[in-house]
Amino acid sequence: MIELEKFQAIIEELAPAALADKYDPPHFWRKPGKKLQKIGVCVDPTVQNVRMAQQDGVDLLISHHPCFEQDEELFAGQEMGVFVLHSAWNKAPDGNTAVLARLLNLRETVQDGELLTGRVEVSLRDLLLSCQRLLNTPVMPYVGDLNAKVHHVLLISGPGFAPFYKEEWDKYIAGGCDTILSAELGRFALSYLSRHNIKMIDLGHSAMARPGMEHLAYTLQTRLKIFQCQVNFYPDLYAVNYQTASFYPGIEN
Repeated sequence: MIELEKFQAIIEELAPAALADKYDPPHFWRKPGKKLQKIGVCVDPTVQNVRMAQQDGVDLLISHHPCFEQDEELFAGQEMGVFVLHSAWNKAPDGNTAVLARLLNLRETVQDGELLTGRVEVSLRDLLLSCQRLLNTPVMPYVGDLNAKVHHVLLISGPGFAPFYKEEWDKYIAGGCDTILSAELGRFALSYLSRHNIKMIDLGHSAMARPGMEHLAYTLQTRLKIFQCQVNFYPDLYAVNYQTASFYPGIEN
């Protein structure tokens, strides 16, 4: 069992709040008790993950993505807390972005927040297959000639194909990047990046965070073993992108 304050100190060490976007600091969506004996980790607070965590007697569920207001009913009569990491763990030195790059065998990596560049010498087909196997996602949108060679990759955790990343695309394209891996591949990115001959793979908004959150669970298992605190990973996630539908009024409903 670990004191809540000690747990918060460990999380701050792993994913410093100063790394997070200003509007998106790590926070308790629901505050747990002062002592934690069982902790759960997940990408999304889906109904399945929440119910399984409750059945396991989890005191605190650490989620990458936040809960929605309507999720309150899932916790009616329950004492389980929820802690949301999100952007702080995307940007952490050993967080979602860094873990995914490592598993994809990217070399000479340079990380800047949720953006990371690295080098690899494979075909787009082989890179796509590696992403599909790693993320257990058999259907994965891509753009480009499958026989084309990939040399310099830009990896962006989260909605990196959203239009507000255009300035970042331009900067890294000027630096020689020929391939972008991210999520939320929509019409603007397709049109703009195709004109620059950029190859693209949409990893899925939640799927691309799974390896990093699994790594967090493993790290906490190791760190909290001395406290006899159990840590479980709950694998269910939302298998859709979050923002693309907002470009088409009514679809999000």
